[in-house]
Order: sequence, then structure tokens, then C-alpha cells
Amino acid sequence: MKPDDELLKKKKKRPSRFVRFIFVMIFIIAIVSLIFYSVDNPGFIPSIKDKIVAFYTSDESAATDSSITSTSAESSSESVNSATPSDTVIENPTNNKFLLLWQKIISFVIKRAGKDADKFPDKLKIKVYFAGIGQHQEFVFEERTIFAGDPKIAVTNAVKELINGPSKSYHFPVIPPGTKLLGVDIYENFAKINFSQDFLQNSLESGILDEYVIYTIVNTVTEIPEIEGVIFLIEGMRIKLYGKVDLSIPAIRNEKYLNVETSDN
Repeated sequence: MKPDDELLKKKKKRPSRFVRFIFVMIFIIAIVSLIFYSVDNPGFIPSIKDKIVAFYTSDESAATDSSITSTSAESSSESVNSATPSDTVIENPTNNKFLLLWQKIISFVIKRAGKDADKFPDKLKIKVYFAGIGQHQEFVFEERTIFAGDPKIAVTNAVKELINGPSKSYHFPVIPPGTKLLGVDIYENFAKINFSQDFLQNSLESGILDEYVIYTIVNTVTEIPEIEGVIFLIEGMRIKLYGKVDLSIPAIRNEKYLNVETSDN
């Protein structure tokens, strides 16, 4: 056979561009359909995953010698029971990461599809809380308009207003000097705020002022819609105690400091 004939034969065997385009479009339509179906049926993907896991688990267990399996199961059961309380739930981090990624994909698709009726405002008017001269366990506030667009941007700008301090001479900040905002993240309805080490090193040694520092931040940030509390981090590490303030759980809005609110008006 001539070389030209062989080359012509190979070209004929290759699928045309139109056929490849059709296959690509079918694949994209299938993926989009699967995503929208899973949005309307949240249990669809987990059920498929469970079936796959169960299939492979059953195959592995069938291929394993029964005596070895029973022995290892008993020993592992004893070790888990001795090391773990009966009501402790052991989570699979791989599954959690998969579910979190899938939730983010679904959330993105829903937003792009226009299913979110309530758009987060581009600007917010909030109360930024400070300490006031002559005030005892009561915060004063100054109204500020901040750029938003989403909760993360809104929290970032609210904390920057706190760090910049008050505009009135009879209001004063309680955030330790030199404190820098390193980042903000949103976890469910909580704001994770990451400060520099100055937040700890330059803090004042007083129980009441410890509470002032924490709750001027918390009460300011919870002015933002969808934010219910604050998780504090220093250089990326979560802190569970600030002076006498317990931060082992997210700090939520404390109304006792807001009984008598005094503005800058």
C-alpha cells in the first residue's frame, strides 16, 4: 500500500469535528442536568456515594479471609471502645471535604441561576461601637456607611472602621494599638476574624476591658445581616480565651452593653 493511501485511511478513521462537538455538548448537558437534579434532590449524590462505598466495601470483605476479618474486627472494636466514648462520632475528613466542595458548587450554581431572591446590599449603614467617657459597661456608637456586596467584604470593612477608631474626642477605641486585620472568612453564620499578634501582646490587663475589646467587635460585626457571632484567630490560630472572656465557642452579641446606646449625634 502506498504511503499516501495509508495517510488517507488514517484520516478517514478520525471522527469529524462535528461529531466531537456533539459528544462535548452531550457531556456538558449531562453534567448540568445532574447538578440541577441534585439541587432539587439533595439526597441524590450522597445516596450514589453510599452505594459506591458499599459496593467496594462488600467486594473487599468478600475477598478477605473470614477468620482474619473477625479477629481484626474484634481487636479494632476493642481499641476504639477503649479510646473513644460511646457517644463520640468519628468523622471522615475526605467525605466532609467532598460534601463541602459539592455544597459550594451547588451554591454557586443556584446564585448563577438567579434563585437567590435577596441580593446582599452593596452598602450598609451600621453602628460601630466604642467606649465612652463616663459610661459604665455601656457602649457608645457612631453610624458608618461601609461597602459590602457580600458578608465577608462587609465584615472586613466593619473591622477596619473599628481599628481606625472613633471620630469624636469623647469616644475612644479599645482595640489594642498596632492590631492589624490579617483576614476574614465566613463559616456558616459566623465571622472568623484573624488578627495580628498585637491583639494579644498589647491588650490591657483588665477583665472589664477584655470584655470591651471582644464585645465592641462582636456587637459591631453582628450589625451585618447573616452574621450571628465571631470566631477569633491570632496569626491563623484560633484563641479560646482572651483575658477572662471565654472564646471556646463563637462569641455572640451581648445586649448588656447596649442598654443605653449613645450615638455621635
